Amino acid sequence: MIHYLGLPDFLIIAEAVLEVPAEDLYRTCDIGAAESALNAPAAGFGTFEAYPTMAQKAAVLTFRLCRNHPLVDGNKRVSYLALHEFVARNDCPWTPPPGDDPAGDETVKIMWDLAAGHLTEQQLTIWVAQRIGATDD
Repeated sequence: MIHYLGLPDFLIIAEAVLEVPAEDLYRTCDIGAAESALNAPAAGFGTFEAYPTMAQKAAVLTFRLCRNHPLVDGNKRVSYLALHEFVARNDCPWTPPPGDDPAGDETVKIMWDLAAGHLTEQQLTIWVAQRIGATDD
């Protein structure tokens, strides 16, 4: 069973990142854009899953949260932490980029490229699959 993030989860993550009460974020964010992104990983019809693998589900969540831009500020940071929360809830271990990147430069570049539209959903899926050790994605 997949454990998806909901709007309350998103708001709590955003509250922690932005240090703004979730109630205030609820009033100022684009709820439709947030809910669309949060529901994307579960998309499908009948037994067909649009995103059948964990890496695809995690990547589409991150991609849509970042690109839908539901928050006034902090979309990259919140979408990255939502990615971590999603994979953790689903018992997927997260492996940071290789040890030669201790400052996290690769992750920062990935998130900036994603926000700027220089990274496709498929490219993000490959990166996420590498981080969660998924070889079948």
